[in-house]
Amino acid sequence: MNKMTKWIGVDLDGTLAQVSHGNFGMIGRPVAAMMNRVKAWLNEGDYEVRIFTARAADPNQIGKVKDWLSRNGLAGLEVTHLKDRDMIELWDDKAVRVERNTGKVCEGCGNAERDQPGFSHRKRTLSDIPQHTDC
Repeated sequence: MNKMTKWIGVDLDGTLAQVSHGNFGMIGRPVAAMMNRVKAWLNEGDYEVRIFTARAADPNQIGKVKDWLSRNGLAGLEVTHLKDRDMIELWDDKAVRVERNTGKVCEGCGNAERDQPGFSHRKRTLSDIPQHTDC
């Protein structure tokens, strides 16, 4: 795989793979919509795609993630837990969008319901923060 400068980070658990509470430590079944999205990005060839997961902090987990990727048609992707200035996007089920250089939370993300895009797992909702943006 050619190293490209810009890359898209894709979280594993809960984004690319389903999370199963009964199988702690196991990587779940592929999430079809994300698998298709990642494969489309790879076919376009404009950006590198990296699997951005906390699992990569444990060297023993990297091989397990790479094996799962190979079995699911995504062999060769880099697995990392580190981001750098060349990461242009992060796709993650836990992320809340913040407007760059302002700290303002995206209005749509702040008002999201549990289990909906942009939901925050904080005890208080993000709507209690007056600084929002309509990104």
